[in-house]
Amino acid sequence: MELTPRQRMAGDHLRMVHDHFRGQLAELTRAAVALRDGEGDVADVRESLHRLGPDLSAQQVSGLCRQVCRFLTMHHTIEDQSMFPAVATLTAYAPVATRLAEEHLVVHEHLERVDDLAVSVHSDPSRVPELIDAVAELRHDLESHFAYEETEMTEPLGLLGLGL
Repeated sequence: MELTPRQRMAGDHLRMVHDHFRGQLAELTRAAVALRDGEGDVADVRESLHRLGPDLSAQQVSGLCRQVCRFLTMHHTIEDQSMFPAVATLTAYAPVATRLAEEHLVVHEHLERVDDLAVSVHSDPSRVPELIDAVAELRHDLESHFAYEETEMTEPLGLLGLGL
């Protein structure tokens, strides 16, 4: 279906939000590679992660997520609690909403793994290659999630008149 420019605004906004996080992913990758190459430290990797990730549990890393961390959490909360249920009322898009909600869980597992490895590297530098792999996996899955969401959600968001 052809959307009006006004209807396309929600999809455009979604892409802008994701572009911000793409920049953060690039920063996280640079920090991890610098750590591997001896040009950075684990604090740089963790700082990049905490600007990117969801609010972590108190048992793991209490209070480490900062502004962007909270923003992504808010973004996913809005999607999970408001946007995805509304989109699921359009029968053709219910599977899309379900898949995206499931992908949020996978992304958050990646973020927790990267953070755990970043903590481990302090006492065991031999785990740096694991950290590099975890960052690459996070980036791959989050980039895939963004691309799928941008492609599949523009139309239902426009049809329903939903914003972010």
